[in-house]
Amino acid sequence: MKAVILSVGNEVLSGRVLNTNTSYLSQQLEKIGLDVVKTVVVGDDEFMLTNEIKEFIKSSYDVLITTGGLGPTHDDFTKEVICKTFGFDLVIREEAVKTLENYFGKEYAHSNIKQAYFPQEAILLDNECGTAMGGILEKNGKSVIFLVGPPHELKPMYTNGVEPYLKKLMDEEFLIHEFIVMGIGESDAEDYLEEYFKKYQNKNIYIAPYASMGKVRYQITALKKYCEYFNEAVNEFRQLMDKYITSESNEEIEEVVVKTLKDMNFHISFAESCTGGMLASTIINVNGSSSIINESLVTYSNECKSKYLNVSPDTINKYGVVSNEVVLEMADGLKKLTNSDVCVSVSGIAGPSGGSDTKPVGLVYYCIKTPKQTICEHNIFRGTRNQVRLKATLYILYRIYKILMQENK
Repeated sequence: MKAVILSVGNEVLSGRVLNTNTSYLSQQLEKIGLDVVKTVVVGDDEFMLTNEIKEFIKSSYDVLITTGGLGPTHDDFTKEVICKTFGFDLVIREEAVKTLENYFGKEYAHSNIKQAYFPQEAILLDNECGTAMGGILEKNGKSVIFLVGPPHELKPMYTNGVEPYLKKLMDEEFLIHEFIVMGIGESDAEDYLEEYFKKYQNKNIYIAPYASMGKVRYQITALKKYCEYFNEAVNEFRQLMDKYITSESNEEIEEVVVKTLKDMNFHISFAESCTGGMLASTIINVNGSSSIINESLVTYSNECKSKYLNVSPDTINKYGVVSNEVVLEMADGLKKLTNSDVCVSVSGIAGPSGGSDTKPVGLVYYCIKTPKQTICEHNIFRGTRNQVRLKATLYILYRIYKILMQENK
């Protein structure tokens, strides 16, 4: 089955609002085996919107999903144009009225009643976070799904209403398994997995990498009738990439680090220089992180490193602030100060200035101190100042996770 995604709104067309909905929907549709063949963005223009809908009607495509234009204002007319083009009449639906009343109470602006009009034939989609319901219409073997624009409203609407509906439409069930891989770049992984890819390319197994900052998501997909090859491919990938896999549930690295620390009943503290608190902040983004982190320091200047972490000025003068010796003393000082089970220190050159022939921009040293071992490592991260800091943060979290998992065996 083939799908078209149509995003509606001047704010999306102009770029004032990032079109994250299309990215999200494309990924979700791929997971259930629905092929997205076209994505379109139009402004709040009834003529352009009508033309795109008519184009879909004439096409051989099966599903049209629209986002945006379901609100109470005069320029929210996606639903009205869809119904007019397909020949459906709009009537007040009591389910939609109740949604308004649950959100506003009995009294609300008259313009909101517009959101309660739907065709009698429409399957309504609940909105857990707002006032505008979505809907599904079927005609002549085609399905039209109209969704809200705000991503925080759209995602639960898709998960709870659209995905179950689409799965019922699919001719064959798909099998999907995801791996998050870190610590190896997409190109290096491609070379490493060359023979693996060749092995399964003629066995109806689709293996796709999706690279983003600091990680690669691998998705293995197959029709259910090829489950034997699918399971073989999943197990072999797991064996080949074991040292790089951080999740099989699409979790972020900070989530698995927090989970691992909780399982081990460990606390963690950071002493950060070039990352400027990014390591601690990333961990604290995870719900429940208060149970594994009590305190953390940003020790940016040399004087601060000596004042709070007892880093010797002689060590800094002899080896340089970006060195194994300095991050080791930072970690030792952090341990004495916090007594955390895991103490992590980092110092580097984020750039764009400050580098040299022996210590280039992007060079980052870090130390990870656990109850069983102390590990000092370094790496060079390419990119802008903020990219260097972010890449270093993600990679250090990856190393923390792998070290802890090794110790927890």
